[in-house]
Amino acid sequence: MLKVISLGMGVQSTAMYMMSSKNIIERADHAVFSDPGAELPRTYEIMEFLLDWAELNGGIPIHVSKEKNLYTDILNQKNSTGHRFASIPAFTENGGMIRRQCTHEYKIQPVIKQIRKLHGLKPHKHMPKTQVWLGISLDEIERVKESVLPRIEYYYPLIESRMSRSDCMKIFDRFNFPRPPKSSCVFCPYHSDKNWKDLKENDPESFEKAVEVDEAIRDMSKRGKKEPIYIHRSCKPLKDVEFVDQQELFMCEEGFCGL
Repeated sequence: MLKVISLGMGVQSTAMYMMSSKNIIERADHAVFSDPGAELPRTYEIMEFLLDWAELNGGIPIHVSKEKNLYTDILNQKNSTGHRFASIPAFTENGGMIRRQCTHEYKIQPVIKQIRKLHGLKPHKHMPKTQVWLGISLDEIERVKESVLPRIEYYYPLIESRMSRSDCMKIFDRFNFPRPPKSSCVFCPYHSDKNWKDLKENDPESFEKAVEVDEAIRDMSKRGKKEPIYIHRSCKPLKDVEFVDQQELFMCEEGFCGL
């Protein structure tokens, strides 16, 4: 069975990749990074570091998918094929949240498409059973779930190895590798106020992108949303929010983000 690491360039998946490449755990066959075109600049730096590290250390082959760009799709109000773009889990004034579609369309689908390429499959051909490795650590065990994707089996090496996020940090120190940030889109509504404050103060260019997205999604009446839509849980324009040092309140449970 083909074994493929879903590589998010965050702490857990990067540590899992390095451990597998060094045969500390079982060696996978391939790794796939699905780039939604909206990651933090530091995440792209980690990607370049890891590509160099892989070349020098006989690492597992890394495949980078850049087919879609969620940032430009939101600003254009349609995807690259002219169809509607996938919604992000933004907040509505009535206290609800929009259904999240972005993870499936910008993270999961590109990974599956790349896996089909690795199998050498033509369109409409059935895919052989494939094992996808997800970098969920012991302290996030509530995110573990069975795959509902046909022919895909999820595997959680960090859970099996009883590793926490802090254990993953030790892997980077062991190999003298820079510690990755948590991977996420710059405009992800799951950011805590602490994340937003840090972004505004230390990466104003990325924060401005988030403000652009926040303003672009405000009116979703054409998509059946009567209330104004906001990125921040306060339901205020992001540029006007006074951030407090608040920890994360939400977590993407799909297993493909933040890792």
